Amino acid sequence: MTAPSLHEIERTLCSAWMNRKDRERLLASGTAKLDSGSGKRNGRAPACVLDEKGIRLYAELLRIGHQDLMASVFPGCASLIGDQWPQTVDDYLEHYPPDHYNLNRAAQRFPQYLAAFGERFLRRYPFLVELADYEWLELELIEHPGVVTTCPHQPLASPEQFERWRPVVNPVLVVRRYRYPITGIVEQLAEGLALPDDLAPAPATVIVYRDPDNDCRFLEVTEMTCRTVELARSGRHSYKDLIASALSEIHGADPQECVVEFMEMVEKLQSLKLFVGSLPL
Repeated sequence: MTAPSLHEIERTLCSAWMNRKDRERLLASGTAKLDSGSGKRNGRAPACVLDEKGIRLYAELLRIGHQDLMASVFPGCASLIGDQWPQTVDDYLEHYPPDHYNLNRAAQRFPQYLAAFGERFLRRYPFLVELADYEWLELELIEHPGVVTTCPHQPLASPEQFERWRPVVNPVLVVRRYRYPITGIVEQLAEGLALPDDLAPAPATVIVYRDPDNDCRFLEVTEMTCRTVELARSGRHSYKDLIASALSEIHGADPQECVVEFMEMVEKLQSLKLFVGSLPL
C-alpha cells in the first residue's frame, strides 16, 4: 500500500482533532490500532498511524482553548444561552471549523451560525444574531491591519475654510444599523440585569472604531451623524458639502442653528477620535 502523503496525514489529524463525529468514527473503525510493536495491520502498513490517546488529549486541549476564546469574545451571548453554551460552541465548531492560521478567527462566523442554526435561541432572544455581531466587532477591529494616525484639526472661522478643508475620518471603523437596541442590551447584561421578556425592536445606529490608543469604541449615533461620517469617509467632501447634506435632511429648522449644531457635532467627533484631524482638499 502506498504510504500516505503529508497532506493526507494533516487532513486526517485535523478532522480527528476538530470534529467529534469524525474522530469517533475514525477511532471506532480500528484504523488507529496497530499490532504491538509491528507498525502494521494484517501485514500491511496502515493508511495512517494514529495515537488514540494523543488524539483525544490534543482534541480536548483544542476544545478548551476554543471554549475559552468563545466565552471571552461573546460574554453576552454566553450569559443568555446559559447551561447550553458549551455544547453550542462545540456544535458551532463542527459546522464552521477554523480555517485561518489566526485562532481568534475561529469565532468570526458565530453570528452566521446563530442565524442558520440558532432557531431555538432566537425564539426567545430574537436579537441574538445582532448581539453576536456586536460582540465580535471588538476583536475584529483590534486586529484590523489599518493604522490610525492623527493630524492637526483646522479650526473653521471663515467661509473659505469651510470650502477648502475636510475632516479626516478614522480609517478603522465599521457602521452597523441594528434592528434592536443593542447598546442598551449590552449594558444591561454587563450589569447583570435581566432583560424584559417582551423586548421590542428599536433601531440603533452604531459606529464601532479603534482609536489611536488601540482601544475599541462603540458609539451610538443619530442617522444624520452616521450619514455625515459615511460621506466624509470618501475624502472628497468639504465641511461645506457636509453641512449642505445635513441641511437637506432638515425641514423647517433655522439654518443658523443647524450650522452651530453641526460644528458642535464635528468637535465632539474630533474629541472622540472618530475624526482624527483636517486636511485641505
